[in-house]
Amino acid sequence: MEIPFLVVNGSRPGPVLYIQVAQHGCEVQGLDAVRRLLEEIDEKQMAGTLIYCLPNPLAFREGTSATIFDPRPGGMNRIWPGSPDGSPTERMAHAIWTELVKKADAVIDLHTGRRRCPVWVFYEAHGVSPRASEETTARSYELARLFGAPLLYVETEPYGGRKTLRACCVDEGIPAIVPELGGAGYFDESIIMLVVRGLRNIMIDMEMIKGEVEMPEKQIMLKWTADPKESGVFANKGGVFLPSASVGDVVEKGEEVGVVYSPRNFSVLERLVSPQDGYVFSVLENPVVNAGTRVMAVPEIIKTIEY
Repeated sequence: MEIPFLVVNGSRPGPVLYIQVAQHGCEVQGLDAVRRLLEEIDEKQMAGTLIYCLPNPLAFREGTSATIFDPRPGGMNRIWPGSPDGSPTERMAHAIWTELVKKADAVIDLHTGRRRCPVWVFYEAHGVSPRASEETTARSYELARLFGAPLLYVETEPYGGRKTLRACCVDEGIPAIVPELGGAGYFDESIIMLVVRGLRNIMIDMEMIKGEVEMPEKQIMLKWTADPKESGVFANKGGVFLPSASVGDVVEKGEEVGVVYSPRNFSVLERLVSPQDGYVFSVLENPVVNAGTRVMAVPEIIKTIEY
């Protein structure tokens, strides 16, 4: 099994940045951004080393999140740092971890998020892992901020059994972030350029290339919790969900965010309200709901950063 990777060495010593795309084989939106970044980099003017990897060629070929060889929920992103004697996915992760990731000073794991969401970046708050140093989590926050996405999503509770790539990295002292790329499609030009800018910002900050860091006017920091019920809006009756709040809106606790109506006589069956003050992060795309369907996520806003 061939695991595609590319190493770009600069003309001067410097840090090592590891970037991977499509750990989940269907999440390929970051590919064109990496292609464009590599086109603009002049290795003769670069310091350090840039490593790119397509870590899961089996899932990539199938166009799926996980593979038939290892169909567990979360796929490859629940088995790090892998095993030399495990499943094909575990063996690939082990090879990537030992030969590429452990050589890095920073890790960026590009994923593809929901279509109707903006780009956001996961990183871990200090104290979530007893193994992660304050220095490592602080640097992870700085990488997340420098990526320049509209949203920073702070993981405030353990996630994925400490078997995600990001978690394994910070536990080993390697700062790591997970940008989730939303947008209208795989070749959404605005998203591609945002990612190119974010990767360039991080390389500039790491003194791998020269340039000026470009940041958005503001970034909103959201609180991620493991229990979706804490920030979710759920239908209690079956019917058709009609939202009155959109992704990006800031709402207050108890504010109406939509209704569920009957497809038989169009009467309103239920009025849904926000469970807390927060940011409308996602809205259900398919309007047909059953009792218990989560129709909206409204995580808490920790703070807004303005530049």
